[in-house]
Amino acid sequence: MTLVLIRDDDAPTIVERVPPGEARREHTLRDLIYDNPTILPVRDIDPGYGRLFTVARELNVPGVGFIDVLLADEHGRLVVVECKLWRNPQARREVVGQILDYARELSRYGYEDLQRQITIATRRQGNVLYTLAREAGGVLDEAQFVDRVSRDLAAGRFLLLIAGDGITEGTRRIGEYLRAQPGLAFEFALIEFAEYRASDASGESRTIIQPRVLAQTVTIERHVIRSEVAGVSIDAVEARPTRRTGATTTEPSDLSRSWQAFVDRFIAETVFDDPAQPLARRGGNGWIRVPLPGALYVNLYRSSTNQRCGAHVRFAGLDGAAWELCRADRDAIDAEFTTAGLPPPDWTEDEVPGVGLVIPSAIPWDAEEQDRMLRWMGRAANQFVNSFRPRLQGLEA
Repeated sequence: MTLVLIRDDDAPTIVERVPPGEARREHTLRDLIYDNPTILPVRDIDPGYGRLFTVARELNVPGVGFIDVLLADEHGRLVVVECKLWRNPQARREVVGQILDYARELSRYGYEDLQRQITIATRRQGNVLYTLAREAGGVLDEAQFVDRVSRDLAAGRFLLLIAGDGITEGTRRIGEYLRAQPGLAFEFALIEFAEYRASDASGESRTIIQPRVLAQTVTIERHVIRSEVAGVSIDAVEARPTRRTGATTTEPSDLSRSWQAFVDRFIAETVFDDPAQPLARRGGNGWIRVPLPGALYVNLYRSSTNQRCGAHVRFAGLDGAAWELCRADRDAIDAEFTTAGLPPPDWTEDEVPGVGLVIPSAIPWDAEEQDRMLRWMGRAANQFVNSFRPRLQGLEA
């Protein structure tokens, strides 16, 4: 296809299309959509969508990958965009499978899970998706908004868009593949970004981008009844010793009181990206317990003997399934820690395997050192929760 540029006083200019595969690089296309979400012809696909806004770029879906761009409208309807330059059939097949993997995983999310991943991607606290929707003109109150998004997540009701510079995959074959996906109520479309280049009157080269819908599905509602309570962690209740009449009571030591004060500060000042994360609690003198799914927990500790502080998860229980699941995704987990400004954790294959971080902690543990350790433990605990909680939740479903 060619374009014809007509000027009032000049002869028409023929604008040739840039051949597919020679056009914009993937990350440039992704950034173009991220900065200008309204260029997507979403209302040609579904007129019910309102004004689009950008939620996040490179949103991490643990165990699956990174969504190129996540968009939404003011009603909270989610749009997942995956960008691909269409150079070979293998790349085309892979990107269709990838975006379906994102949809399947998101359909397992509760609203808190989505909120956690958006918080990580945007580095903003609070109900970021709702705040962005209100800024885009949304009128739903927060409870209504959260309820609507939660229903869409549970039903797998998303708009999935694959954006590319030239799409030649047979749409019939793609449609057959999509219809074979059970349990989701998504809409799917291929968006071609045709690129043209021409020179203006001064001889300067100009680029013209034309987004257009090449193919789309008709939404097929599939009803799935699922009993799932994500994020519930059950810890054993420690029985209090029975008080006996006439027994001598022992007052807490100075060390115990000092550690309790540190734990209280940690609980009060540590903000987790995951809004559904249960509160930490004291485990004993020198350590704090942060619950994870599957009766696992992050052990935050300080050792005066070894003069170090650490964060550690021991993978006991679940017949080793939790360890195998996380170990298989080790590279992605290490990258998540690095992105958060922490070193990759150490992975140990002991009788009870584990993952941990350790840093020095000098004695005396004065106020300045306590402040430093409080900040470090908070960052470490938050990242362990961000990386391991969503992966472990899948084992409890």
